[in-house]
Amino acid sequence: MVLRRSWNRPDGIYALGLVAIALFTFHGLSSLVFTALVLAPSSPQWTVALVLAILFMVAGATVGIQSLQSSPTKSGWLPALISGASSMALVFAYLTGQLAGQKAAVLGVPLGILVGGGLGIWTTRRAGFERVVMALIGSLCAYGAAFGLSGWTIAAATSQRWGIMLALGLLAIAYLWITQRSLKWTYYQWQNYVKKIRRCRS
Repeated sequence: MVLRRSWNRPDGIYALGLVAIALFTFHGLSSLVFTALVLAPSSPQWTVALVLAILFMVAGATVGIQSLQSSPTKSGWLPALISGASSMALVFAYLTGQLAGQKAAVLGVPLGILVGGGLGIWTTRRAGFERVVMALIGSLCAYGAAFGLSGWTIAAATSQRWGIMLALGLLAIAYLWITQRSLKWTYYQWQNYVKKIRRCRS
C-alpha cells in the first residue's frame, strides 16, 4: 500500500516517464550508432556516418560543458541551445526514419534542430521536467559518442593505423568521462526538480 501511494505521487509518475524516455532514447541512439559503425569510408553513405558522429560529439561535448555548472542557467544559453539542437536532431532523425523509412530520416534533422534548440534555451529559463529530459538525452548522446569512437578505435587498430587509433581512443576516454559527469549532473537536476514539486505540494 505504501509503495502504491508513492507511485501515485507526481514525482513517481515523472520518474516512470523519465525511465520510458531513457529507454526509448537509448534504443534510438544505439540504432544510429550502429548505423554509423557499419559504414566504411569507401561506402557512398560515409557522409551519413560523419554527420551522425559530429552530432553525437557536439551533443556530448556541450552537455559536458553544461555539467560544469550546477544548472543550465549558469552555463548560459549557447551550450544549452547547441546541446538541445544536436541531441534532438539525432532523436528526430531516428523517429522520422522509423515512421517514414531511412531515406526520410534526414528530414528529421532540421526539425530536431529547431525543436531541440528551442527546448535548450527554455531550460535556461525554467527549471521544469524538460530540463531533466534534455540533460538525460544529452548524456546518452555523450555515451553514444564514446561507444562509436570506441568502435572506430578498434577498427583503426585492426587496420594498424596506430596514430588514428590513439586519437580516437583518447577521444573515446574523454567522452566516457563526459558521460559519467553528465549523468551525475542529470541526477542532480532530477533531485532539484523533485524537491521543487514536493515544495509546491506541501
